Amino acid sequence: MTGTTSALAIHICADLASAGPDRWWPAMVASEDTVRRAAKLCRHVGIVEQRSLAGEGASRAGLLAVLRDASAALADDGLLVLTFAGHTERGDRPIEAAQWCLFDGGLELSQIAAELARFPARARLVIIVDSCYAAAIARVLAGPQPALVLACCGEDQTTIDRASSELMVRLEDFICAGEQGSVDALRRRLEDDTPDSERPEVWTNTDAWWSATAIAPGHMGVSSRAANDGRAAR
Repeated sequence: MTGTTSALAIHICADLASAGPDRWWPAMVASEDTVRRAAKLCRHVGIVEQRSLAGEGASRAGLLAVLRDASAALADDGLLVLTFAGHTERGDRPIEAAQWCLFDGGLELSQIAAELARFPARARLVIIVDSCYAAAIARVLAGPQPALVLACCGEDQTTIDRASSELMVRLEDFICAGEQGSVDALRRRLEDDTPDSERPEVWTNTDAWWSATAIAPGHMGVSSRAANDGRAAR
């Protein structure tokens, strides 16, 4: 049975994260600010229903449960915004086995992608990742849903933990200032004058997208001129 919610947002603030029972990651400075800015952006475009997981609540079971609840609730053509702020562990693993580090351990990107694939086929997914190896999630998405990934750095890059994420500051400026433009314009804005070692990526799997300044329900918009074939565009 298809849900009735037109849009919802899930924000994961993994400010306390473990890669196992004996290994704890240091708290990320920017995580709380990233989630705060993401929630503000969602309110700006009219997304009322939002949920945040932080601290002990940002667990593996917690994330899986909230994704499954959202999948059941979202309308056939609804909008999901998923934000993750925290650590990603990759090591020597294949990219699909890289893990978002949560309070009680890591959750593999392949598992997250499998949950997202359960959403209605026409549901629109916006995934914002403020983490090391941020763009890796774009490589493992498996569902038919039109998706837009906004990553603070590439799949092989690490990021500097600043007081505020440069990705989020630029994204907030672009959307809240009312700039007009396509996904390509957003890509240019996020990448402009950023270091090669920490270059944001904007990825989409469709050539029919809505305006980057109007991601609210019912605002289907202009398309990206540089739609890609499943690889992130730099």
